[in-house]
Amino acid sequence: MSTHRDSARAAAEAAGSALRAASIDRADLLLLFATTPHGPGFTRVTRTAGEACGTRAVVGCSAAGVIAGEEEVEGGPAVAVLALSGDFEARRFFVPSIRGGGERAAEEIAQAVGQPAAGGGILLLFADTYHLEPVALFRGLARLMPGVRVIGGGASEDGSVGQVSVFCGDAVSSGAVSGALLMGNVHASVAVSHALRRVGSVHEATGVDGRWLTTLDGRPAYEAFAAVVPEPLLADPRRAVSVVLVGLDLGEGDFVARHIVGLDSRRGAIAIDAALGVGQQLFFGVRDPLGAREELQRVLCGQAAQWATAPAVAGLYVNCVGRGRGFYGVPGLDSAYIRQHLGPVPVAGFFSGAEFAPGCRAAQLHQYTGVLALLGSESERTPRA
Repeated sequence: MSTHRDSARAAAEAAGSALRAASIDRADLLLLFATTPHGPGFTRVTRTAGEACGTRAVVGCSAAGVIAGEEEVEGGPAVAVLALSGDFEARRFFVPSIRGGGERAAEEIAQAVGQPAAGGGILLLFADTYHLEPVALFRGLARLMPGVRVIGGGASEDGSVGQVSVFCGDAVSSGAVSGALLMGNVHASVAVSHALRRVGSVHEATGVDGRWLTTLDGRPAYEAFAAVVPEPLLADPRRAVSVVLVGLDLGEGDFVARHIVGLDSRRGAIAIDAALGVGQQLFFGVRDPLGAREELQRVLCGQAAQWATAPAVAGLYVNCVGRGRGFYGVPGLDSAYIRQHLGPVPVAGFFSGAEFAPGCRAAQLHQYTGVLALLGSESERTPRA
């Protein structure tokens, strides 16, 4: 991490620190995240960091805040770098325009990285989610690259510029996707920590009209919504839909949070920012800072147990911009918990516009979550004869 205001100096400091943390003199892949104040110098940031680490394989994105170790910087200039080196292969990719559609972007990614080896791989992916079609992109990746797990997030910014940037080598662009396919002697564990607490019971969608839920459990959907919302809040619909979200069940105990984007009390319907189908299981929920702390610690206990015999060597943490200081009331909470449970594993990441994690059938776009991917050697985890 570097918080220097000069973009080139910040990149050099962060890259040098990353090399020292890894005890290496050059890297095979750099994950790099830089805050909005470095926007005019994003190209200098990526070029300088790559030169300092002896590689052109630099991928990442802009961010409203960045994370390195126990330090989280939300607002102000900062650059975070994670330097990776080892006996793995990293095939980077860059799709400079995703406005042609998610399926087309998936085809370009698959063409750039080639056919993964047997057993799949790990696709680190950073995208402009202001323009991304995530469902189509993830559907295309599942079709073209079966068995490959997608981990990453959407670029973000501090609200001052209205656009985000994605990095790959010397290239910096909005409306783009970048990343790298990791293959070979590399293992990853991925865990999603939610901030949404369920309120009321789980419902089944029995009437759907596009993105409108007309009935839940055979009754008007608005009635189910109104039943969990206090009357004063219900009287202010704009505030109500900013406070109450919907959790869509994915099966296997997981879900995704989605915003309510419309209420029609006369029709008895509510609109959700997601594609819906009859039979979808869902619930209403609210963001809960205390519950998020408990969920993160539960997830971290599970991650620590997975790496008990062969410790992880690095981690990528993608944390929603809706978490952090404004959510918890204190800065650096998630990073402190990560260090408490996992020890001195080098972890870097950013505050994202959306989080990407593997799902039961395809990758999923999450909101208000923290996605932690821990990396290590596959051979170290394999029992020897």
